[in-house]
Amino acid sequence: MIDLLASVPTATLAFFAGAFDPTLVIADLGSDLGRTFGRVHALVVHFPLSLGLVAVAAEWWRTLTRREGLSPLTLPLLTITAIAAVFAAGTGWINASFEYENDGGTTLQLHRWIGLASAVAFVGLAVWCRVISARLELASAKNAVTIVDFRWTALAAALALGVAGHFGGELVHGTGYTTELLFPAVAKPEEAPNEADVAALTSDDRYFLEKVRPILEAHCLECHGPRKQKGGMRLDSKAWLFNGTQDKWAVIPGKSAESLLVHRVELERIDPDAMPPEGDGLNVDEQAVIRKWIDDGAAYPEVRAGGGGGGAAVGGAAVVEIAPAVRAKAEAAAKALIARGVLVQPVAADSPLFDINASRAEPAFSDADAALFVDIAPVVANLNLAKSAITDAGIAQLRGMRYLERLRLDFTAVGDVGLQALGTMPRLESINLVGSKVTPALAQWIASQPALRRVYVWQTTLDDPAATKTMTAGGKIEIIGADLPLAQPKGPPMPEDAKPDAPKAEAPKTEAPKTETPKPEDPKPTL
Repeated sequence: MIDLLASVPTATLAFFAGAFDPTLVIADLGSDLGRTFGRVHALVVHFPLSLGLVAVAAEWWRTLTRREGLSPLTLPLLTITAIAAVFAAGTGWINASFEYENDGGTTLQLHRWIGLASAVAFVGLAVWCRVISARLELASAKNAVTIVDFRWTALAAALALGVAGHFGGELVHGTGYTTELLFPAVAKPEEAPNEADVAALTSDDRYFLEKVRPILEAHCLECHGPRKQKGGMRLDSKAWLFNGTQDKWAVIPGKSAESLLVHRVELERIDPDAMPPEGDGLNVDEQAVIRKWIDDGAAYPEVRAGGGGGGAAVGGAAVVEIAPAVRAKAEAAAKALIARGVLVQPVAADSPLFDINASRAEPAFSDADAALFVDIAPVVANLNLAKSAITDAGIAQLRGMRYLERLRLDFTAVGDVGLQALGTMPRLESINLVGSKVTPALAQWIASQPALRRVYVWQTTLDDPAATKTMTAGGKIEIIGADLPLAQPKGPPMPEDAKPDAPKAEAPKTEAPKTETPKPEDPKPTL
């Protein structure tokens, strides 16, 4: 704080010189203290400021119910709001100097200045309310007009606070966060890639599409993609990556050591500037891929290639876009699968992606049926082939499942060759291999999947300490094997159902000889 006060004269002179930037002054105070103080913004910006909205609502309720004077809640609530608004504006400005120091975007500027204006307005409303409260003892028309003006001003300040909150939500959660449900985006049909463009791809282009793009999708584009651009960085297209002058580029082609992207992803996880800010970050192999890509010239082809047809652009839009031709083939394949006894249904009411369950098909789903999957593979999100008769030959036909998130192959004859034939699946999060034919040789393929988080390997030779070490080297994959403690009943075991015993032959009953008691004869009459 002393350093901040000492910097005021210099900052004032710089301001009149036209070169004042408060964020630079604040950032110079020290990263740890300043960053911590800036993050207090999230604590003081919600509940205290909502009290101001309650005060405005209370005053307009009195207007609608034609009550005289101010609400007894208004003055204390506006006082609390005014104090909180000062802290919210100050800490928010400091927070922006660290979290968005390179971002000159319109969203940040609107949030910053509308929020600051709202803070000033609520401080003024608190003072005005105190003045009105002191004068309310004088019943005059002038005071009545003053209250009406006060209420209209308070309503305008509340609306401005709401607009500032809207832009704050877009900064944190991405563009359109508060409006996308009311005004959903209309998905534009996606064209299939030009075959000539695909054929013209260089080896560096293919390296980006096969190695680099899955890493960007898994770790970077949530905060640096089409919805959100933290720090002013956007990585979902070549035009955005190399936008502006070279000194602002996060990637310097041919110079990985000078590239901000490499510097951030290789920082220790405890460093507040490490990227991505959450999770385990990029492992050593992924960092090496990024370095090699940049040193080789940072090729960034705009062709939408891979998986047998058009797909979402790098980073994916909020709505999955499927080309009409791909969708038509997928719907025809869905009907054929349903006729085969496979359960096919959309993952959501408005989603073009499918959830497919072939585990209960009769007779068991086999390699001969795999051809039915080829046309629907590009739009499958969940696939269950558990206990089917599928083998490596069948699973290898399903390349191109770039939207696949969950895959079940438990108790099948699928092994290493079939899975390795699938290549990189950028969205695969979970795979069940329990009781399958996989071996430790598959460990490297599993470790290379960018989005994979959980692998079930129980009852396979892949459930091996050395293989587990390879698969979990990046710290992002959880291996479920035989050492997983299972929930066991704590009480005594339940007795088995009693089986009825065979009827026993009964010994023949011997009846005791019956002795008849002679009945007394009727006495004969005597004459």
